[in-house]
Amino acid sequence: MQDAVTKPQWEEDNSQDFIDYGKYFVPDREVQINCICEVIPPPSKPAYILDLCCGEGLLTRALLDKFPECHVYGLDGSPKMLAHVEESLADYGERIKTRQFDLAATDWRELPFPIHAVVSSLAIHHLDGTEKQALFKDMVSLLMPGGSLIIADLTEPMDQFGKKLAAQAWDEVVRQRSLDLDGDLKGYDYFCELGWNHYAQSEPDPDSIDKPSSLFDQLKWLDEAGFIGVDVFWMKAGHAIFGGRKPNPGAK
Repeated sequence: MQDAVTKPQWEEDNSQDFIDYGKYFVPDREVQINCICEVIPPPSKPAYILDLCCGEGLLTRALLDKFPECHVYGLDGSPKMLAHVEESLADYGERIKTRQFDLAATDWRELPFPIHAVVSSLAIHHLDGTEKQALFKDMVSLLMPGGSLIIADLTEPMDQFGKKLAAQAWDEVVRQRSLDLDGDLKGYDYFCELGWNHYAQSEPDPDSIDKPSSLFDQLKWLDEAGFIGVDVFWMKAGHAIFGGRKPNPGAK
């Protein structure tokens, strides 16, 4: 009897690498975090923001600071990441809640409190196209009227020219970031050693946990799910911030 096929999974070693080296690997990290916070309209009353795959909690912290009337619910599949969030954001008290989850599962997609916004940074690309479409439909159902879904993620270029350009741009961003932060290339060298640059792969890796979809497809899927105001807010080195809002029939 053959063993069941096991999908590639994000491991705790991946989490530690991201905690230690995310400051090098994520293009314009601070700009991205600020952009996500700025494109979410302030809520008219206290509500929750849902941070899918909250990682080490940098975006979570920014959301807590930007929206002091809101609670943030941080979900992640990594116990190491959640422990880091709980420790680093302990000063926010009851405004921060965490939970371990499986992004592809559906058991977390109904919550007993109002969701003003759903955000996710560098996570949705672990879902395939069908799973992304299902997620978008579930999120439009989960959100309050007028609520936002904002995604920061890898996108898949439409052809090899775009892929080559994205690979070169990502390499250069990480190289410059390593120089700016430390004055050397150790951060960039580790980026290359890990093979973190998805766009630099000559052939698709069937064992990869990365399954980015084109930006065009994802904007289309958001529209088909029922979101309005679907737009792209930022792009660089193959990464993009995009999203939309749930219609609010009662809005003037």
